[in-house]
Amino acid sequence: MRYRIAVVYAHALAVLAAALALAVATWAHYAYWSWRYREPSGEDELVFGETSDGWRLALGHRRPRGTPRGPPVLLVHGIAANRASLDFVLPRWSLAAFLADAGFECFALDLRGHGASQRKEGAPRAWSFDDYLRLDVPAALEAVRAATGAPRVLWVGHSQGALLGMAACEAYPDRVAGLVALAAPAFFGVLGPLRLAVRFGFLFTGKLNKFVARSLAPFAGYWHPPVSEVVINGHNLTRPVYRRVLVNVVENISAGVLRQFGRWITTDTFASLDGAVDYRALLGACAQPALFVAAEADLIAPPEVVVKEASAWGGEVTVERIGLSSGACCDYGHSDLLFGQRAPEEVFVRVRDWLVAHAKPTALGAQPPEPPECAAGAAAGRTS
Repeated sequence: MRYRIAVVYAHALAVLAAALALAVATWAHYAYWSWRYREPSGEDELVFGETSDGWRLALGHRRPRGTPRGPPVLLVHGIAANRASLDFVLPRWSLAAFLADAGFECFALDLRGHGASQRKEGAPRAWSFDDYLRLDVPAALEAVRAATGAPRVLWVGHSQGALLGMAACEAYPDRVAGLVALAAPAFFGVLGPLRLAVRFGFLFTGKLNKFVARSLAPFAGYWHPPVSEVVINGHNLTRPVYRRVLVNVVENISAGVLRQFGRWITTDTFASLDGAVDYRALLGACAQPALFVAAEADLIAPPEVVVKEASAWGGEVTVERIGLSSGACCDYGHSDLLFGQRAPEEVFVRVRDWLVAHAKPTALGAQPPEPPECAAGAAAGRTS
């Protein structure tokens, strides 16, 4: 009997030791590759905006390199990303740097819980898309105004950042002069694969995004599982870029944001969490000019979705479809609009040209006039 107990005890110790060794090895793997592919950000400085509920939002500021143009550009990332998605650590794939070279003063935003944004004591630990719109957007707009004196911005957003820009155009009409919406999924009726993702793990993976992405970074580019194709066409990225995207860009997602997106996807709606505001129904009230960019191989915001939301837009509209049919090197997916091998030549230039057409030359240090009144307060009430 004592022998059997000793054997069981020895087996238990062996299993425990193996589990501990595996945990240590996993942590070491994660830490090493996080360090190996971590790159410094390239903005000129970080500026911060304060939300009314205690978050300190980071904005990467790039000053104009070319002939200065205004208004400044506010760049806003997607659901599982940070500001590095639009101001990437490898300068060739930094949309913010590309626009700064064209004369635009650029601010790449980290929403709450992302990147370099900081939670102050007492600030909420959970939030939704509505909180981004109601709290983070006014703080970011005020930070840009404090840094530049400009009361209005040109908004460039990718995915969730584009959805946020669409809602902000209606909520803060005197603060947003124009919108570039890259891969914005405002309609969800055709997204069968994404609905399955919601039912089979989408709501869970948001808590592990950063860990999983960094752990997989050394293997990026060698294997392209079908699930990854929903987010990015990995065949359109070089391995060095792909690895640095996984380490420097990918973020975890708030449970409240995931819950709201899950509801949109399963019910084909685009509305506030409490149902009080139908963001999609308000697209026709937006009078700002807008550029909608669709990627031909996008499984999250396919071209038919982008065309549909552009048709609902109330202001001047331009639609660009990026893929083989438009003369691009390949068909782009959801995120390789930003990181594709030829994205600077095939995507960034279209964004730049549209912004230049909707901007005005401005002297360095010039203070644009204040608008007669700011609609932010009233708009915040409508979107609460």
